[in-house]
Amino acid sequence: MTLANRITVLRIIFIPIFVISLLQRQFVAAAIIFTLTITTDALDGFVARRRKQKTPLGSFLDPMADKLLMFSSFLTLTYLKLIPLWILVIILSRDIIIVLGWTIIYFITGSTAIQPRLMGKFTTICQMLTLWLILLGLPENITAKLLLATVAVTAFSGLDYVVSGSKKLGHHA
Repeated sequence: MTLANRITVLRIIFIPIFVISLLQRQFVAAAIIFTLTITTDALDGFVARRRKQKTPLGSFLDPMADKLLMFSSFLTLTYLKLIPLWILVIILSRDIIIVLGWTIIYFITGSTAIQPRLMGKFTTICQMLTLWLILLGLPENITAKLLLATVAVTAFSGLDYVVSGSKKLGHHA
């Protein structure tokens, strides 16, 4: 296993520790763990590119680690009533639509290629930044605006993936 993939696995291992910290309302510990987790997200990509260690496993694990972190973060913060339920629903719905779209494209075209979209990367960054700022304890009026902006970016990204997937399917019709 490459160093980049090991870093990604470490990031996945941090997730339950992060969630437990949140559930115990240890927000400082949760913020530190979240910071480590998003830092290793940047680090694994840097290491993979620098050492030319891009692998099919890493191409799967990296976005999976992002999804697991985002889903568990939003779910836990919703459970703690720090984020409204409708925001969780929109964020989760986008990811479900992307996975369903990929599955449909796979069955129709036979292609397993996962092409990250620039808007998708931007969405992940927005979600991570918003969650991080919430964990740092920003005032509610500021986090409410950040959450609305993040939901808008997330929805736009979902639409971007739907349009992209539709074009891909249009070439195989």
